[in-house]
Amino acid sequence: MYFKFSRKIWFKEVPVPELCRNTRMFQAINDIRPYFIRFLSILLLVSGTLYGAPPTEEAKETKTCSLLEKGVPEDYLLSRGFQEQVDAFQSAARRKPEEAKKQHEAAVGFFEKFHNCRKEENLEPTYLSAYSIAASYLELGDLSLAMNWSETAYKKFQTPNPPSRESILLKTRVEIRKGELEIASDTLEKDLKDYPYDSDFLYLLGNLNFELKRWTKSALYYTSLWDLIQKRDTNSKYKSTVLKSLGELNYKLDNPKRALFYYLAYLDLARNDTEVIFRVAQINYLLGDFSNTKKYLNWIRESNPREIDASHMLGEIYLLDSRVMAPGYFVALAKEKKIPKEGLISLLDRFLKGEKQGLATELSSFIEKNPGRLAARVAYQESVPSSEKERLYKAMLSTAALAFQYRQYVVSENAFNSAIRFAEKEEGLEGDLPGLFERVSHCEEAMGYPNSAILSVKKAILITKSEEEKNNLKYRLAYLLLNPGIKKYDASLAIGKSLLEKEPKNPAYHYLQGLVYFQKEDYKQSLANFSKAVELEPQNNNYLFYRATVFDKLKNFPKTEADLLASIQTNPENPNAYNYLGYLYAERGIKKEEALSYLKKAVDLEPDNAAYQDSLGWIYFKTNQWKEALLHLHFAEQISVDRDAEDPVIFDHLGDVYLAKKDLVKAGFYWQRALPLTKDDTESSKIKTKLTTVQKELAE
Repeated sequence: MYFKFSRKIWFKEVPVPELCRNTRMFQAINDIRPYFIRFLSILLLVSGTLYGAPPTEEAKETKTCSLLEKGVPEDYLLSRGFQEQVDAFQSAARRKPEEAKKQHEAAVGFFEKFHNCRKEENLEPTYLSAYSIAASYLELGDLSLAMNWSETAYKKFQTPNPPSRESILLKTRVEIRKGELEIASDTLEKDLKDYPYDSDFLYLLGNLNFELKRWTKSALYYTSLWDLIQKRDTNSKYKSTVLKSLGELNYKLDNPKRALFYYLAYLDLARNDTEVIFRVAQINYLLGDFSNTKKYLNWIRESNPREIDASHMLGEIYLLDSRVMAPGYFVALAKEKKIPKEGLISLLDRFLKGEKQGLATELSSFIEKNPGRLAARVAYQESVPSSEKERLYKAMLSTAALAFQYRQYVVSENAFNSAIRFAEKEEGLEGDLPGLFERVSHCEEAMGYPNSAILSVKKAILITKSEEEKNNLKYRLAYLLLNPGIKKYDASLAIGKSLLEKEPKNPAYHYLQGLVYFQKEDYKQSLANFSKAVELEPQNNNYLFYRATVFDKLKNFPKTEADLLASIQTNPENPNAYNYLGYLYAERGIKKEEALSYLKKAVDLEPDNAAYQDSLGWIYFKTNQWKEALLHLHFAEQISVDRDAEDPVIFDHLGDVYLAKKDLVKAGFYWQRALPLTKDDTESSKIKTKLTTVQKELAE
């Protein structure tokens, strides 16, 4: 490829508020706190029984705490502490911070006395007292004591009993307040298997990982939460935040169509969020949908007639997409007094009015300071006098390259074609023509026109006079012939064979041949080519990995394992090899510890990969860790459904886990989902057998 994609946008970036800045993080804490107030109210009623049976009258006589009058039980201190704490939270809700502070201090005093009384009896603090004093210390800002007591409450639960959700959330809140975001995330993740459908857990995990800039992990948790909202909690208070967050995350992760889906769903709930409307316009521009770009920019203009940025961006869009209508729009901008005396909009206004004097020079100066403005480059290209041939040619090439970076493939193709027409007429530029046609082929391929791309490459091959360039172009042609819409494997093989006759020691040519034979399911010949590529370049991670896949197809496990281990050693950050090897171990029921380690590594490197989550869930199932298995298999399900890529393997695995748990209804449900998606006859037969067996048992 000649170009790198850029995430930069050609127009002025409008800052979308970080969804998880510290202010939002503390808002997340506050969102959780109201549950605590209700929780305390319950404690006032049941505190006497939750940490042990009440003593007998005789016991009370002999064990009265030294801090209390004779006959007064220690429960009295705990109840007084609870009451002060409830009053403190109510004062805070009424915006009386000083009163709330005094009440929390009083609550702490009662809890400390309660603990001293327990100490006199050689008893430890109870879960409730530890939890409650931690909550008050947190509100008082004593994070050290809040952490100590929250950990005491958290540790009151012994395996197999999981910590209570309240103790986990409190501990997390303290860690967040201390700025220990990674630790807070780890705390929630550690116990998520016990609370997989808890919206507060998922919301905080999405929030924390967003703040930590772990975009893929944040997307995983927000996707899971969105699935939960759709299925179980349609009135969730988190609904709009989740939609907006998923829009932002998918935008950051270069999934513009998914970003658009979530942003539009969010706008159904918040139609006046101008910043998101502007981002939707940006995404439509990125997707080359100028019609919808204009629609959303006009939406902003109509809702806020004084808004400037959307009006100016719309002007640039008109220049790029609707040259006939552009002059009329700029007349409207002038009437609205939105054309400044300086800047790009002023230059574009002069350009559309046909003013030429000095315009190219001014546009050139603007581009030097603002190299990412595509409209400026288009106007500059058309403003350069035809007599300045070198300057004009460079302008065409730079416009085409920038447009390709911004995925404006039509604009890029037009600029490259202009350069081709120019080069065909100018002496000395004929050597550039093959490269220009090749660049046009990239535009055509990106727009989904593989046949046109093939024709452009063939033109380039015909006119090039460089043997090296011809070989490179043939290599690209062989690659294009593998396109799923083309599948001319034999033609690709013939080209590859001719290239190998010229350069038998070129590993890339052997690699390409190996890929073609793999597609043809000729695994022995594919192995021969991949092996030659590895021989010529033994440290190439891709060559090792693909040879491993061929060994696997040929049922040669030892060599599959060896190549995958070598691939991992060559590139320790490639999740594919970790996942492949870990899953093979899991399927064979061997090296379970290594399998778990490899699959955890794959998920750590790419948390939002459905296949990796499925593999991790499967090894947990194989090791009888069913809670963990269901957590990750449901992650896999949620990701695949979210991306319209439902996978029958995931559904089949979920069916197996639910069968092991003797939940026949859910097992049957997932096998019914797997069956119509399964293409392999053998696998389809297995699923039918399992489904029939379950249905018979349910019918009995």
